[in-house]
Parts: sequence; structure tokens; C-alpha cells
Amino acid sequence: MNLEEMFERLESADDVQLGELKLWLFRESIRISDEKHELEMEKRDFLNERENAREELRRYEEHLATRNRQLCRQEELIDQKHQVIKRGFEELDRDRQALNARETAVRDREAKLEEKFASAGSEVNDVLFRGADNILLLKKRYKDLMKMFHPDCLGGDTEMVKSLNRTYDRLLRECDSYGKRRRA
Repeated sequence: MNLEEMFERLESADDVQLGELKLWLFRESIRISDEKHELEMEKRDFLNERENAREELRRYEEHLATRNRQLCRQEELIDQKHQVIKRGFEELDRDRQALNARETAVRDREAKLEEKFASAGSEVNDVLFRGADNILLLKKRYKDLMKMFHPDCLGGDTEMVKSLNRTYDRLLRECDSYGKRRRA
């Protein structure tokens, strides 16, 4: 139905029909007004939700940026810790190598001193065991020397006892089956 037909119907309508039409128009204008109001409310709610979503997105992006900065700092700290640990292991390795070199030098010096002491000690021990021609005299002299040089005695010496033991063992091996010392 077009506008001309509507206007023709309006002109030909009686008062009852016009009243009904006015009532219908009034109700329709209220309904449209209510729908318009609801649409405006929905539009306002939508705009508020959009603004809230944007604000939430901005806060999330800030949080994410903060977390990324924290992660970068943590990675830097971990890298620094790795470098410190690496330097520590390198220093430990250098210290270990230096200690091994010192140990070797000390062992060499000890070996030289032992050789000197052994040669000097064997001469001293030969003097201490001089005159012990048989096994009984050798045992008696060993027992007397052990009483003098034992580490538990006053003035005792562990190294001297070791040297005495070596000399005593050597002299025992030099004894023959009859208990007499063989002369070299």
C-alpha cells in the first residue's frame, strides 16, 4: 500500500475508525519510542563494554610488557650467573693445576731429602749396629735402639725408627742360616 491509498482511506474514514487509527498510531509511537530507548541503552552498554575491553586489553599489554622486561632481566641474571660459575670453574682448574705442580715439586724435594736422609741414615745406622755380628746381638741392639728412638719416648723420632727398621731388615737378610752376618 502506497501513501496515496493511505491518504484516501483516511479521508473516507469515519470518527470511530479515526479514533482507532489515532490509538493505533499512539501505541505505535510509544512502541517505537521504547524500542528507540532500548536501542540507545544497548548502544551505551555496547560502548561501555568496548571501552572496558580496551582498558582491559591495555592493562593486559602493560602486564605482558612488564613480564617480558622481568624475563629479560632474569635471563640477563642467569647469563651473569653462568659467567660467574664459568669463571669460578676456570679459576678452580687453574688452582688445581698450580696445586698439582706444587705437589709434584714437594714430592720431588721429599724424594731427594729421603735419598739424602736414607744415605746418611744408613751410614748412621751402620754405626749404631756396628759390632752386632750374629743374630742375637743384632736383635738385642735393635731392641735397645727402639727403646731409645721410639716415638712414644721423650726425644723419639718416627723417621729414625723407619730408618732403623729398614737397616735391621737389611742386616737380617745378610745373616746366614747359622745366625752369623756375612761380610760384604
